[in-house]
Amino acid sequence: MNDSTPSRPTSEDGEPTSFVEKTKNWYGKHRTTIRAACGAVCGVAVVVAVVVARQAREQNVTENTGEAEDTGSADDSAEEDERRSSPVRHSVAGHTRRLPDGREIPVSGYERGGSSEDGDEDEDEDPGEAAA
Repeated sequence: MNDSTPSRPTSEDGEPTSFVEKTKNWYGKHRTTIRAACGAVCGVAVVVAVVVARQAREQNVTENTGEAEDTGSADDSAEEDERRSSPVRHSVAGHTRRLPDGREIPVSGYERGGSSEDGDEDEDEDPGEAAA
């Protein structure tokens, strides 16, 4: 091997320099600029976080206010109707239901809806037949 060809890059003085040494020298020359840039980036990050937090808080307040207004209108409509109309009686077809543990069980058809105050189903038929 020829000793006149260095294996590492050399500085102006002819001494070999490593990447770490170059980085230290560069940081030493630009220390204030680097610190100012880091401070600016951190400052912007804090401002963005504050703005996002305020918008989220305002959005929650707006949603809560909207829900309160909806509840109030529902109360008003309930007062006007005074009584909720009963759902229409209908049959539900048989089907299978999957349980949380993965089993499937058969569910037979059934009747659903109608008023529970009706009492007897015969009242739904013609009142003339009941009197006769």
